[in-house]
Amino acid sequence: MCVGLAPDPDGKRLPLDSIPAKPRRIGFFDAPLQADLIRAFLNGPRARWLEYLFIGTSHDYAAKRPAGYDMTAPVAALKGASLPALKGLSLGDMECLFNGHRMFGTLGDITYVFDAAPALTRLWLQGHFRLPAPVRHSRLEELCVEVDDIGITDGPLNQVTVSSLLSSTFPNLATCDLDLEVADEDALYTLPAAFLTKAAFPALRVLHVNALTPPSGADLAAWKGLRGLR
Repeated sequence: MCVGLAPDPDGKRLPLDSIPAKPRRIGFFDAPLQADLIRAFLNGPRARWLEYLFIGTSHDYAAKRPAGYDMTAPVAALKGASLPALKGLSLGDMECLFNGHRMFGTLGDITYVFDAAPALTRLWLQGHFRLPAPVRHSRLEELCVEVDDIGITDGPLNQVTVSSLLSSTFPNLATCDLDLEVADEDALYTLPAAFLTKAAFPALRVLHVNALTPPSGADLAAWKGLRGLR
């Protein structure tokens, strides 16, 4: 169910006659304008059936861009929500309806995301966000972060957020991809000591972290080599 996208004349997106009683997948594609709508849905009875949630924008939204790319309010609607069936969550991405660059925005503090979805296995974060302290999630298997300095990201992530992510407890995390582009070498990141010294992410099979300082890049290469990671 696509909220904020018009029906496709080629038949790829059809108009809804009614809202499904038990929706499994829903996307909000005008998220900067949909905070109240998202909050109402997440606090309603249908949210408990949801398995995949997209909160972001599309190329159609980019053509209008009536409210910029600040998605802090719609993402904050997840605070206190209960999504027991949710397996996949995408925050901040732009749906590509034609060839063109994706523009990202800002998501705000994402701490409460992990409590809202205890069964979450895949989390995608596009754009700027904050994580002020490490978190724990026992089911997460895939974490993908993309901060593109060409898009509208509200600047790079801060060191605290990167350290908090890499110091978190994700016992089932198998894939971790942190694509952290920065325009200034002075903004390169340092790996937190907690990541290098504890048995971080014991289920990890694939790890990618860029924009590291040269010493941290060397430490990461050695860390991956010891564990036979890609």
